[in-house]
Amino acid sequence: MQEKYLKLYRTIIYNLRFLPRAIGHRCKKNLRQALGKPGRPVQSRLVFVISFPRSGTTALGSLLQQPEAKMNYHGEFFAFNHWSQAVSPLSKTYPLFSLRFFIGHFRQKRKWKYYCYEASRLSPDKTMSAIMEIPGDHVFKIFPFHLSDKALTDLIEKYRPDIMFLRRNHLDRLVSHRKAMATGTWHGVATEGVEVEIPVKLINKYMEDYVNFYTLMKKTAVASECKIIDIEYEHLFEPETTKKVLEFITGDPARVAALNIKPRTLKQDTQDLSQQAFFEKLAKEGIQKEISDFDFRKIEV
Repeated sequence: MQEKYLKLYRTIIYNLRFLPRAIGHRCKKNLRQALGKPGRPVQSRLVFVISFPRSGTTALGSLLQQPEAKMNYHGEFFAFNHWSQAVSPLSKTYPLFSLRFFIGHFRQKRKWKYYCYEASRLSPDKTMSAIMEIPGDHVFKIFPFHLSDKALTDLIEKYRPDIMFLRRNHLDRLVSHRKAMATGTWHGVATEGVEVEIPVKLINKYMEDYVNFYTLMKKTAVASECKIIDIEYEHLFEPETTKKVLEFITGDPARVAALNIKPRTLKQDTQDLSQQAFFEKLAKEGIQKEISDFDFRKIEV
């Protein structure tokens, strides 16, 4: 606890130190925009990995964080769940940014509850504008509850990032998520011995909510003429698919050739006992289902 307050103190001092500079930068930027004068060109690029919890994004992130990838990987930035290297420097162009981010980060860790980014009163648009002033390739992992739908569609329409959609079978993903919640074990430990119950109403709502989110973002990305790759988790770590995904995200086959493309996290449950119990429960009610009925299918727009 003492260490957290020490970090808070240092963050306050850091933000106050750069506050005049950040305010000056903001005023100059607003003036340039009002006069229609372009700012200094910066070579930066955005990539959004739009996905869902328990869909392989952590394993993918482990590949992108290799030094040879030369990527600015921000993880679950908009959920205050990843303190990337960009957080502190953003305070130089966005007044008090890292202080406000720290408060959101602290709240999220204290209650282990996701807070929508806008709830912190940080602006997604101003944040992204500040990020784009940092040279390089920037990768953000975005789940449905990180930003409001409107905020995310606005970002896609304005900044036109390259977008990877990553889908996983709804039932497998829900089982994996409930096991993680039940055990507190999110990565790297086998959970074959853990069984969880899946209520029918929950899986139905789960599917509807996530399909609606995916459909909206896919349509927005297509309408905004973003570059898109749409991948199933079940094929993600086939070597050719992994290579294709990394070349899309990095934009550079030469960088990918230097990477170890074997994921550093593994599937935690290979026995599917909870899924089998769910199908048996449905069968008793006269409902016949199989795992493919819960596939998260790709839509064409």
